[in-house]
Amino acid sequence: MTPLESASIDWSDPAAPVSAQFDDVYFSKHDGAAETDYVFLQHNRLPARWLDHPRSHFAVAETGFGTGLNLLVLWQRFNEFRQQHPEARCQCLHFVSFEKYPLSVTDLARAHQQWPQFDALARALRDAYPPATPGCHRLVLAEGAVIVDLWFGDVLTQLPALDAGPNGVMDAWFLDGFAPSKNPDMWQPALFAQMARLSRPGATLATFTAAGLVRRGLKEVGFIIEKVPGFGRKREMVRGQFPGTPLPCPTPQAITLVGGGIASASLALSLVRRGRSVTLYCADDAPAQGASGNRQGALYPLLNQADDGLARFYQQAFPLARQQLLQLVGRGHDVSHELCGVLQLPVDEKSSERLTALGQNGHPSELVHPVDAAQASAIAAVPLSRGGLYFPLGGWLCPAQMTRALLDEAAESGRLEVHYGHALTELHYEEGQWHLRFDDASCQATTVVLALGHRSGQFAATEALPLNPVRGQISHPPAQGTPGQLRTVLCADGYLVPAHEGRLTCGASFGRGDDGSDWRDADREAIAQRMARSFGQEGWAEELVLDDSGRAAVRAAVRDHLPLVGAVPDWPALAQWQPGQAVPQQDGLHLLTGLGSRGLCSAALCAELLASQLCDEPRPQDQDQQARLAPGRFWIRKRLKGQPVGG
Repeated sequence: MTPLESASIDWSDPAAPVSAQFDDVYFSKHDGAAETDYVFLQHNRLPARWLDHPRSHFAVAETGFGTGLNLLVLWQRFNEFRQQHPEARCQCLHFVSFEKYPLSVTDLARAHQQWPQFDALARALRDAYPPATPGCHRLVLAEGAVIVDLWFGDVLTQLPALDAGPNGVMDAWFLDGFAPSKNPDMWQPALFAQMARLSRPGATLATFTAAGLVRRGLKEVGFIIEKVPGFGRKREMVRGQFPGTPLPCPTPQAITLVGGGIASASLALSLVRRGRSVTLYCADDAPAQGASGNRQGALYPLLNQADDGLARFYQQAFPLARQQLLQLVGRGHDVSHELCGVLQLPVDEKSSERLTALGQNGHPSELVHPVDAAQASAIAAVPLSRGGLYFPLGGWLCPAQMTRALLDEAAESGRLEVHYGHALTELHYEEGQWHLRFDDASCQATTVVLALGHRSGQFAATEALPLNPVRGQISHPPAQGTPGQLRTVLCADGYLVPAHEGRLTCGASFGRGDDGSDWRDADREAIAQRMARSFGQEGWAEELVLDDSGRAAVRAAVRDHLPLVGAVPDWPALAQWQPGQAVPQQDGLHLLTGLGSRGLCSAALCAELLASQLCDEPRPQDQDQQARLAPGRFWIRKRLKGQPVGG
């Protein structure tokens, strides 16, 4: 990957830090918070506009995140608004910001010392702040009342990639960043054109500068612009509005969700936090009885040398998954876990070369960095004869407890209704409604999301999905001898997880095309072979005593290793689809499945993406990434090449 350049800051005057890249201050020395309030809040008419806002969320876009001061001021005012007006329709603040030179957490903390009034908010922001990798990083704060999308990279590169939805997605703009004279590369016609493309009717803007090129550029793309007095000693600034009247955008208020694993639980929480009512149907008598029912699972991102869409997805999913875990635990939910790091080790010369190349790929060291054998042994607390890659922010957690915690948190909203023991047997569309039949019950719904793993494709409406069952088996050997001393997750051909309640977890073998969840005698031998291949050279692998304490479960996999997230296509219409047309969809039918063996890492981001699509919010993935995750992507790719599809 091309590494991001971090912010270089001159702290000679802590009250007015200067960007070395732009030779300009990050905030006013006299009163940066007051300047933010005056320039960006007052001249975007906030918080007054929240009172009669026609939607449940209000989206603000900012062109330079910097120290996060604008967010902190806005967040505090939004908290005050919600406390004073609990009856208001607008109960969610969505803040979308761009930063080419991200600050480190250390520099953020240093800057935040200037504003003790925001201390609690600033700490929450820093706790969720992601490693500096390109693209969008979603932060879900204040139990979902504040959502922040941090887009790391050049704003002129990132903005065109954003999904504008059918009618724009932004309600207000904080046109920030360093002064046009200091940062001319940003203040370009392309920026103003993208602002117009992404703005909803009636969207407003404000900026500290009154430069002529800014005023002319905004007018040329349709904004109505006026000059007003600036803050403090600044003579003038600019505010503006996009033509049109803010209108409500019809989005589903009630969603029927089918599935009982971590995918459906994550989506249930994302939806109820947006004020939606969710009815969930689970085939089993309790949640997490399938692939999400394991007692331990590793949490770390999937990376590759190509740094392609697959790797970028997991780089962005991992911090959100970790954030979600820590927030649930912080709210008192019982999720056994240990963020003890993950060591990825080679098993042969080819994998050694691959890991070496990955270690030199420019990733932030807090995300991943190479270690030699001595360092690996010290981290793991067991002897290791080779080094590899270390993911210091990774670790393990209990998927079964995580799934239950997500549902319990969602249930606290009062907007989640769960029906266990309801296996979906029939699904068809008739007269504007989806008809769902279970063994001894039925219901109708206008919006349905299937999160049934590999069984999501068992209906006529979904049988074209490219889903494959993959049977995985794990074992729980007693934590004894040298392996019992393990202090970090080890991943090679198989994986070994440190002890929890007296037992380790190791696995996993993969049976493609096998949908049986019964434990078999051959499973123990298959896992033993993986352990031997992974750790046999260490000597202590023979101390692993595999018994019949293991478990088998079936995951849903897709051949490109990415989940299926989004609306289910109208398959016959898609077979005739031509590039340039809207992709035909089945009304009200959506999918969240295909998470494979990495659901712990990907479920939170998949849920947030689908919730954002359903609720017409800014999406946490760009248009290309959404296309990579779309359920009909394989058919679309064939049609783009002019190839026939069907069957």
